[in-house]
Amino acid sequence: MFRLIKGQQQAHRVLTQLINEGKAGQSYLFYGPAGVGKLATALEFAKIINCKHPDSGADETCPSCHKIDSFSHPDVNLIFPTPKFEVSDVGEYKKKEEQQQVQAYIEQLKLTPFERMQFGKATAIHIDKIRMIERKLRYRPNEGNYRVVIVVQAEEMTIQAANAFLKTLEEPPSYAAIILTTTNYSRLLPTIISRCQKVRFKAIPSKTIEEHLIQHYYIEPTLARISARIANGSMAKAIQLSKTDFIEARKMTLDIIDALMNDNLATIHRIAKNFANNHNEELLKDILDFLAIWFDDVCRYTHGSETISNIDHEEKLQEFLDMHQISDRIIQNIVLLLEESKRMISGHVHHELILINTYYELRKRLHSRGIFL
Repeated sequence: MFRLIKGQQQAHRVLTQLINEGKAGQSYLFYGPAGVGKLATALEFAKIINCKHPDSGADETCPSCHKIDSFSHPDVNLIFPTPKFEVSDVGEYKKKEEQQQVQAYIEQLKLTPFERMQFGKATAIHIDKIRMIERKLRYRPNEGNYRVVIVVQAEEMTIQAANAFLKTLEEPPSYAAIILTTTNYSRLLPTIISRCQKVRFKAIPSKTIEEHLIQHYYIEPTLARISARIANGSMAKAIQLSKTDFIEARKMTLDIIDALMNDNLATIHRIAKNFANNHNEELLKDILDFLAIWFDDVCRYTHGSETISNIDHEEKLQEFLDMHQISDRIIQNIVLLLEESKRMISGHVHHELILINTYYELRKRLHSRGIFL
């Protein structure tokens, strides 16, 4: 069971045991970091308990499995935060453009359940969605064994929605499996938490993410390894990196390293101009992440090249080390500097200034002569 979802063996063991013991129909809370497979597991769970041939998990070929994959199963409902859209009593969106936004997200989920929601306005789970679920749970399943309700980012329920949902969780029907997912356990009402079977999800090992990117997204191995490192255990983050300015960000980072090695101030000002009128937060964050990995590799390389991420720039690493004999403590100080630079991005500091200041602070530490020891 759950063989297609990697890196969450402990959570999957718990769920497999519950399925084997005939205890699938209850309320669950899947909690853990963002992008580690909570929604993917919830959808797979829905397939397994409704599959027509579930000998060792979902067989992926029966009509029920296909309908869940296409988000068209009448007994499986997915609830997630949206802007305050107008919804009818049966859960249909009244405005065409709002329906299109929701459908666009569903289409992304069909490709990968690790996809992140993208709406232009503030989002929440509103009480009208909870009322809709309450009405549907009054009736037994149409086609499957269970009515499954999956609430994504349950911490985004409004107070009214959360209080209304409590009634559903108190006495769910025996044919219902309710799954809440959250990245922020503390934002849920304690009364909601107490009514759920808690299943913990952990950060996914970097090697697992790396292999997934190579096998399913055909990412070049070096970039897959670095992406897995930057993702910090999040498959969603790694997939997002593979679709964005990943290569551009790495090239800019290596140009910054060259500027540090050659003391070329013109290069950093040229790169910083990219952010003068363009508030591309993700690109700047990726550059800072790449810099952190570079300096981590500098530290690792002194003990051998087997575990470094920048395997295609081993000669540059050696050259960098020959030029800058820096201690592990300075490396730690540099990592703290880069973390602080990332925190500044969410403030009101101009992105161009953040990058220039980071460069000069790096330069200062590389020529510290013991100041930062």
